[in-house]
Amino acid sequence: MATIQDVALRAGVSVATVSHVVNKTRYVSPDTVKRVEEAIDSLDELPNFIVKKRGVNQQSAKRYLLIFASSMFHPFQKRLIEHLNEELQKEENIHLVVVQSDDMIELIANYVVPESRRFIGKVVLVDKTLKNSYREHSSLKGIPTVIVSENPFQLKESYAGNVDFILSNIYQGAYDAIKHLINYGHEKISLLQTECDRGAERKKIYQGYKEAFLDNKVPFNKKNVLGIESNRHLSEDELAALMRGEDAPTALLITNEHSLMTVLKYLKSRNLRCPDDLSIICINDLQWFEFFQPEITTVQQNCQLIAEKIVDKFINKTEQTNVLSSRGQTTIIDTKLKLRSSTGGIAKGPFGEKAASVNTIQLTANEKKSIKENKHTAVISFHYSGAAWMHLHERGIRDLFNELGISILAVTDAHFDAEMQNKQLKGLLSLDPDIVIAIPVDDSKTSNIFKEIAKSRSQLILITNVPKGMNQNDYVSCVSVNEWSHGRLAGSGLGSSMRELAKFKIGMIRFDSDFYATNQRDTAAKQMIMKEYDDLEIVKEIFFKDEKEVFDKTVRLIKDHPEIEGLYVSWEGPAIKAVNALSSIGRNDIIIGTADLDYDLALNMAERRHVKKVSAQLPYEQGQALALVAANAMLNKSVPKFIGVEPVHVSRDNLMKTWKKVFKENAPEDIVNAIKEASH
Repeated sequence: MATIQDVALRAGVSVATVSHVVNKTRYVSPDTVKRVEEAIDSLDELPNFIVKKRGVNQQSAKRYLLIFASSMFHPFQKRLIEHLNEELQKEENIHLVVVQSDDMIELIANYVVPESRRFIGKVVLVDKTLKNSYREHSSLKGIPTVIVSENPFQLKESYAGNVDFILSNIYQGAYDAIKHLINYGHEKISLLQTECDRGAERKKIYQGYKEAFLDNKVPFNKKNVLGIESNRHLSEDELAALMRGEDAPTALLITNEHSLMTVLKYLKSRNLRCPDDLSIICINDLQWFEFFQPEITTVQQNCQLIAEKIVDKFINKTEQTNVLSSRGQTTIIDTKLKLRSSTGGIAKGPFGEKAASVNTIQLTANEKKSIKENKHTAVISFHYSGAAWMHLHERGIRDLFNELGISILAVTDAHFDAEMQNKQLKGLLSLDPDIVIAIPVDDSKTSNIFKEIAKSRSQLILITNVPKGMNQNDYVSCVSVNEWSHGRLAGSGLGSSMRELAKFKIGMIRFDSDFYATNQRDTAAKQMIMKEYDDLEIVKEIFFKDEKEVFDKTVRLIKDHPEIEGLYVSWEGPAIKAVNALSSIGRNDIIIGTADLDYDLALNMAERRHVKKVSAQLPYEQGQALALVAANAMLNKSVPKFIGVEPVHVSRDNLMKTWKKVFKENAPEDIVNAIKEASH
């Protein structure tokens, strides 16, 4: 707190003169009064005798936070200023003053602050390295300073002790984005940067992009970086050149919204879809990105936390509750990858082959006519048919076969019994069909009968799995959901729900069988939880061979590990058994993540119970793909050996819409009513 002696010293007068000016007890020349008043106004805090005399409540007087911005249109700076304004609205009589200039160095060196005592602090938002050129006008030097940037920088020693730094870790954001795409099976990932991105920011993004490839042992190709150096935005011609040829990227990391709009226009003009044909992640999370179709996955800089730390520093500086590091120190704020629906996985088959799109096997009108004239026959062997998954597969196959004049001679259900399926397949083969569509119960125990089918004249088309001992010449194609994406979407659904509900301990209930597809799904779900949700802990994994075991095994798991707060279960059938087990022991607090959508699971979700989010296949579309493969085989056309259909994310918010997408009909009345009742 300043004293009357401080005022006298600054004004170059006696203490008595200061007293006479303040109390107006005798005449003082106008020049001297002016000098005393200026000395008083230059103080950061007024002496108590002046506050009392003037009748000013210093705490209620207007105060200001000064912001120097190099670009108020830069997404990071714009959002940070918005959050700072929101935070200051919680404080009484503290207001934001924003000054913007492209030449930040010149601005700070020459900007004059009137009544500096009214400024609680200043924030400098920079987008390039300041190095040793940082200098302030004398009126700014008494104001506490925080410099905020996406990049590290250096200052002269004379400033280092007077300035705190907050860095938003954009390097880590770019690194995490590329690592996420690599984990989804992408290897050809392009980086789109333009002149809109500031120089130092570009370097940190590029560094994170490159090192993610190197650390994950994926070949790095500098040619995949598209940088527009002139003062313009990305053009569609430049993008088209990048997307041509065998080395075309399957995913993009985009640094600004202008390039994003160009990419979305490009995809639409060529009838391409995101993420089926191209996955997208954008740096900086703008408010409207979640309203795009699809919603855009982003690197989200934590502007809210940065704003809170800045305000807490200045508001609480006299209370010793500063949440920032001590003066002259640097605080690094991590970014967060905001996962939405613009990223998908690269499906790979049992032999590592990349999944082809259903679009590659479409039929012309003449081809459909030719198939219909030949009156082909087919049989179908399911591993079990008690769930909607099988019924929708069959419906998709039948609908297209009816259109093509292909007769289905028989459909069998092996009830998850390998020996039963072996006998059923022998019987189906005796019908001498043109087409055999089948999903193996067990990749090893059914191998011999499938090899026998491969030697017959029938064309073998596999659902999801390839039996052991077979090679790619033994069958036409394998059609599946993208199991890698399926598992990661299920794991992400559980992980994000756990975070939202502040739960951290997970148990995994997995299928114990030599079943390639399910093993891939479960592995992907586990990897998603461990790598993308590393604040969560997998407490215990257990395995089941038959759905009937799941009830008792779930009860035992929770009794042995009561700390478990969430369960991953391989698919919806055993997941409902786990739900029933949890209800029986009164553990309605435990949430469940799984794959595939069915009535009981959807009703549980609608009622806000255990199931919060799931990954769902599109079995009808997969059935249609199987029928298309069969039709192409009848025409002796070459067909990709693996075709993958992307799954969809399901939550209570989109349950009605997704139900219709999956089942091709409106949701049952019970589910509709449950959503309405639980919403009140």
